[in-house]
Amino acid sequence: MVRLAPMLRRACAASVILVGMIAVTSRAAQADTLQQALAKLYTDSPDLMAARYVAETTNEVFNQVAANALPQVSTSWNANYGRTYTEILRDQGDFTIDGGLQAGVSLTQTISPVLSGGVTQTRKSVEAGWVNYDQSEQQIILSGIRAYLSVIQAQSAISLQAGNITLLESQLNAAQSRYDAGTGTRTDVAQVSASLADAQAGVQQARGNLAIAQATYAQVFGSRPQSLIFPPLPAGLPRTLNEAQAAAMKGNPSIKAALVALQEAEAKKKVTEAELKPTYRIGLDATRSQNVIDGGGATSFSSSIGVSLPLYGGRQISKSKIRQDEIAVHRLRQQLASAQALVEQEVVQAWNQFQTAQAVGAARAAQIQAAELSLRGSEAEVGAGTKTNNDVIASQQSLTSAQVSANNARVDVVQGAYNLVAAMGRLSARDLALPVRYYEPEREFENRRIENLATLLYDR
Repeated sequence: MVRLAPMLRRACAASVILVGMIAVTSRAAQADTLQQALAKLYTDSPDLMAARYVAETTNEVFNQVAANALPQVSTSWNANYGRTYTEILRDQGDFTIDGGLQAGVSLTQTISPVLSGGVTQTRKSVEAGWVNYDQSEQQIILSGIRAYLSVIQAQSAISLQAGNITLLESQLNAAQSRYDAGTGTRTDVAQVSASLADAQAGVQQARGNLAIAQATYAQVFGSRPQSLIFPPLPAGLPRTLNEAQAAAMKGNPSIKAALVALQEAEAKKKVTEAELKPTYRIGLDATRSQNVIDGGGATSFSSSIGVSLPLYGGRQISKSKIRQDEIAVHRLRQQLASAQALVEQEVVQAWNQFQTAQAVGAARAAQIQAAELSLRGSEAEVGAGTKTNNDVIASQQSLTSAQVSANNARVDVVQGAYNLVAAMGRLSARDLALPVRYYEPEREFENRRIENLATLLYDR
C-alpha cells in the first residue's frame, strides 16, 4: 500500500496541470482564442448578416421619404398620325393627312409640415434600426462566448475524470492482487470498484455535456471547435456597482431602443398635429404642340397654386389620431422607465454573480489545497498502519471533486465578467477590439443618404 503513494502524488500533479492547460494539445497550431472565434462569428454569422440587411433596409426608407418632399418633375410626350378619306361612297372625296407631336414638362411642389415632420420621424425609425442591430450584435457575441466557455468547461471535466479513472483502475488491480494473496478483503475490492464505477459515470456525463456543448458551438460559430484556449477577463470591467449602473444607463441597447422608440412616437405626434395645418401646392406646366405636316405649332405655359386645410370630418379624425399618439407617448415613457429598472436589476444581478464567482473560485482553490494536504496525510498514515488504502482513495476522490468544482468556478468567473459587460452594453465588436472590419449602420446610412434639399432642411 505504501508503494502507491508516489503514484497518487503524480496523478494529483497531472490533474492540476490539466486544469491550467486544458486547451494546450498537440494541435496547438490550430488553437482558437476567444477573440479569433468571435472575429469569425462576427464575419460569418448568418444571423448577424440578416440583422445588417434589416438595418440597411431601414436606411433606404429614409431616402424614399426624403424624396417625397422634393419637387416632383415629370415629362410627357405624345405623337399622332392619321389619314382620312371623305365621301368614300360618292367617290368625290380625297385623303386628308394629320400628324402632330405634343410634349410637356410639369413641376409640382408640395409645402407641408407633414412632409417635413415625416422626414424627422423616419430619421428616428432609422436610428431605431441602428439600435436594434447593436442589440443583435451584442446578443450574438454573448451567445458565442457562452458556447466557447461551455466547451472548455466540458473538456476540462473529462480530463480530470479520466485521470481519476486511471488511478482507480490501478487501485482496483492492487486491491484484487492483495485479495488473491490473502492479505486483503472482498470489501476493499468492492469499495474501489464502487469508486471506479462512480468515476466512470462522471466521465460519461462529462462526455455527454461535451457533445452538447460542441453541437451548440457548431450551431453558433458554423464549425466544430478545435483546440480552445482559456480566455482572460474582458477589459473595461467596472470597479464599483455604481460605475457599472451608470455605464448601463447610457450604453445598454435595451434602454437605447426604448428611448429612440419614445422619440419616434413624439415625432409621429408632431406629424399628426401638422395635418391640421395648411398644405400648399405650387405647379408649373409647359406644353408644346407641333403639327409635323403643316409646320404649325403652339406653346403654352400655365401655373397654379393651391391651399388645402381640413375643416370638418378629416379634422376630427386628425384630432383623434393626436390623442392616440399622446397615449402612445405616455406608454413609451413608462416602457422606458421599465427598461431602465430592468437593466438596473440586470446589472445588480450580473455584478453580484461576478463577485460571487470570484469568491467561490478563491474558496475552491483553498479547498484544493486542503484536499491535497488530506491526501498526503492519508498516504503517510497508510505507511504507519493507522489508515487503509480506502482512506487514500476517499481523499483522492475529494481532491478530484474539488478540482472539478474549481474549474467550474474558474469558468463562472469569466462568464460572469462577460455577463456584466453585456449588461453595461459594452459587448460590441469594437468594444472587444475584435480584429475585424466593423460594420457601422450609421456610416452606411451616410454613404447612401440622398443629399438633397429635403435632407438639408429637415434632417438635422
